[in-house]
Amino acid sequence: MRFLILGLNYIPESTSIGPYTADLAEHLRAAGHEVRVVTGFPMAPQWRVWEGYRGRWFMREELGGVSVLRSFLYVPADPMRTLNRILFDCSFAFSALLGGIFQGSADLIIAVSPPLQLGLTAWLLGRIKRAPVFLHVQDLVPDAAIATGRMPQGGLAVRVARSVERFVYRRSAGIGVICEGFKRNLVSRNVPAEKIQVLPNSLDLEFVGIESKDDGFRLNNGIGADEFLVMYSGSIALKHGLKTFVDAAAEFAAEEGVVFSLVGEGPSRDDLLARARGRNIGNLRFLPLQPRGSLPAQLRAANVLAITQQKAVGDAVFPGKLLHYMAAGRPVLAAVGSESETGRFVRDHRVGLVVEPENPGALAQAVRFLKESPAQAAQMGKNGREVVERMFDRKVVLDVFRRHLESLATQDPKVWRE
Repeated sequence: MRFLILGLNYIPESTSIGPYTADLAEHLRAAGHEVRVVTGFPMAPQWRVWEGYRGRWFMREELGGVSVLRSFLYVPADPMRTLNRILFDCSFAFSALLGGIFQGSADLIIAVSPPLQLGLTAWLLGRIKRAPVFLHVQDLVPDAAIATGRMPQGGLAVRVARSVERFVYRRSAGIGVICEGFKRNLVSRNVPAEKIQVLPNSLDLEFVGIESKDDGFRLNNGIGADEFLVMYSGSIALKHGLKTFVDAAAEFAAEEGVVFSLVGEGPSRDDLLARARGRNIGNLRFLPLQPRGSLPAQLRAANVLAITQQKAVGDAVFPGKLLHYMAAGRPVLAAVGSESETGRFVRDHRVGLVVEPENPGALAQAVRFLKESPAQAAQMGKNGREVVERMFDRKVVLDVFRRHLESLATQDPKVWRE
């Protein structure tokens, strides 16, 4: 079969959605299918096109046996502005349309959202190539934009986004979501439940082995072997609510033996750095994004791995970093809504503690509890690793994903044509 995948991010980007899209493409290719990918130039998480990829409109590569076409995207200097983000998303949706037209015929077109506009691109290509469209939803875009304040509820931008959402959901032959909370959200918007398949992100358990060797992360970053390390690792953006992490670190500034580490890049990093400097938080280390190959050892260097979100985010996102955290065998400390998808997951599977979002005092109190309760903390880490092995093993998840896509590609066209 011939699969055309449209996705904003792809390897060598190690954050965001890129690695998951690459895993899917390479799995389909290994199963004997013809796979072509249209993606953007790597720019995450720094919001700057990487050296070696700049100054081009289109570029072809072959990665992991997959034909990859990179197409132009407008990368704004200030990605925090709503208009800039809309232009960013639209630029790739348009250039991907141009690139996709010349990618030959397809039995199924797969669009990875965000951006939501890519669903429109996929629909247009589907009409041109007479192929069904599968929309894979990694984030609920309008909900996340409203939650972070980028788009006001009831404003024109939200109304347009909701219209696009309804259009692409209706015209997709199938919709994939990464968690049950996303499915509930779509069903509440009158998307037929039978159209939606829960297809979670997955991990290469050999790569994130529980016995990852110490690569000197603590030594290289001036963190003592006996210090209690609370780590956040990943993209640093507004929706992550990392002011809470910074302010919780401040509560330990006068104490010895507890260190907070914020590892990553993103548009909110400079603001957080200024906040920490303004409060003279000496026990908080800002570190750059580490090489992907060292991620397992980096995470295992921590005693606790933290996730923070803004209160309003709710079920709009389900962070991929949670899988890596659990795979590292460390307890997860989640400052998220108790009834958010993330909060329910952490609590129900007993892989960590859930505290009120945007409450630094609650986060600090939970850190103290985990520090003083090593047996409970170790059990949470053990539970997390077992959950990953049972539910998110790449070999199992991607095989289910492949079979679902194959079934969509071979169904009667009358089912999806309108």
